Amino acid sequence: MTYYINDWCIGCTICAKKCPVPCIWGGEAGRVAKAKELHVIDPSVCIDCGACASYCPVDCIQNEAGVIEKKIDTKKRPIAVVREENCTGCEWCVDVCPFDCLEMVTPEQPGEFFKVARDVRPKDCVGCKLCEEACVQKDAIVILWPDGTYADEIGVSIRSTYQAPNDPEVVFGMKPATSPPAAAP
Repeated sequence: MTYYINDWCIGCTICAKKCPVPCIWGGEAGRVAKAKELHVIDPSVCIDCGACASYCPVDCIQNEAGVIEKKIDTKKRPIAVVREENCTGCEWCVDVCPFDCLEMVTPEQPGEFFKVARDVRPKDCVGCKLCEEACVQKDAIVILWPDGTYADEIGVSIRSTYQAPNDPEVVFGMKPATSPPAAAP
């Protein structure tokens, strides 16, 4: 589901600044967004996280169904929460975070010596779910509302990294999941 910016846009650039991928442009795809200019979202790059809409001060960003997505107050925003007891220390979430919110730290548990991920800058987290999607453990990092409930209505459902066979070349799209059938002799 791709997001669109309608003509109510005031060109404040907050959506472009909060977007975790470079998909919001000024007037046309590929041109840097300037203040006081109608912005556009490149659907081929958009990851459907909804961060842009949740920050928009004039509620001008709509989803594919035409529903206007509402702004979320700062203190009510969902953020990444790391469940350190489930973290394997793979660092994928740290590597994928576009705002450097996550870092590898030494756990506070006595006797633990492997580093785990931690959201060290929660105020910078936009809840884009990239970290959650990259998580190998799938239960080590989740996007939660301040009341502790899962933020399922933000962005898209997480696509598991285990959908393809456990082969890195398949998981990361370097080769097809199945080979074509062998030709008859």
